[in-house]
Amino acid sequence: MNCSNYCEPVSCIEKPGNSGEFLIINQSYQDVLSGIGFTSFDSVWSNVNAELIEQKKDRSILRVKFPLIKKYEISDCNTVDKHTYFYIKKFRQKLSSWQKTMRLLMPKNFAPEGLKEFNNYCLFRQNALATASPVAAGSKFISCACVDSFFITQDFSPFIELENLILNQSETLYGKDNDIKRRNILSEIAVYAKKMHECGMNHKDFNATHILLQKQDASKPLVALFDLQRVDLNPFNRIRWQIKAFAELNYTLPASIFSEKDRLFLYSTYKRKEHLSAFNRLQYNCIRRKTEKIARHSKKRHLAPKAGNI
Repeated sequence: MNCSNYCEPVSCIEKPGNSGEFLIINQSYQDVLSGIGFTSFDSVWSNVNAELIEQKKDRSILRVKFPLIKKYEISDCNTVDKHTYFYIKKFRQKLSSWQKTMRLLMPKNFAPEGLKEFNNYCLFRQNALATASPVAAGSKFISCACVDSFFITQDFSPFIELENLILNQSETLYGKDNDIKRRNILSEIAVYAKKMHECGMNHKDFNATHILLQKQDASKPLVALFDLQRVDLNPFNRIRWQIKAFAELNYTLPASIFSEKDRLFLYSTYKRKEHLSAFNRLQYNCIRRKTEKIARHSKKRHLAPKAGNI
């Protein structure tokens, strides 16, 4: 498994359909989708052979094991076979007055949630930033005020979530014996974050839940991201990106495993400095205060605990 496969730009096939349907497919998966009949918006949306993983008011996530007859070689993975899982994220989006206006005046600049996330994956890969494998996305306007959309990804195995590593394999990170391993992981996360920000993008949920790792015992572990629904591209927010991203991440790194020294190393690596300036230390203190604010907010709102609080 080569990390470059997870950084490669996506070649897309666009398929406008009837009744306001639109489909966009990662060309590497065209034969796979055709083989199971996923050739239109309705064929994906109405699929009943999927397991519901998460259900919210306007969004659901399903897992499906494609009943493939034939094996297909995919550039982003080894071999897609009958044991490969795919995830379908469905959105039912009610449009605000502003979104209705945007759709009418600038239709090319308006993308429903499923297409927006697919586009974010493509944008990350255009900048050689590794992600899980985007497969396809589609949308269909069911009225002038409501649009359905979906986004499909392939299971990101053999990558694992950093959160999974913290919760289920904490012994592989804990203590002085694993100092070097922790530093190697944090170093590559910092490098990824720096490149992401320099390319003009910020994952607004940059935390242990959405950071993927592979070869975590190597001197340079492989890092990727998934769940790119919330990506900030606004250049006027760049000053805030560093504080918010590292505060989000810090909140999900448990103090029982990651010391203050580890966190300072993460930030210093991002800054590419061995010795921080007065301004850098001021910014780092802002990150610490923001982390504490997130913790207080989460406790007050009774939000589900993250890795750092379990």
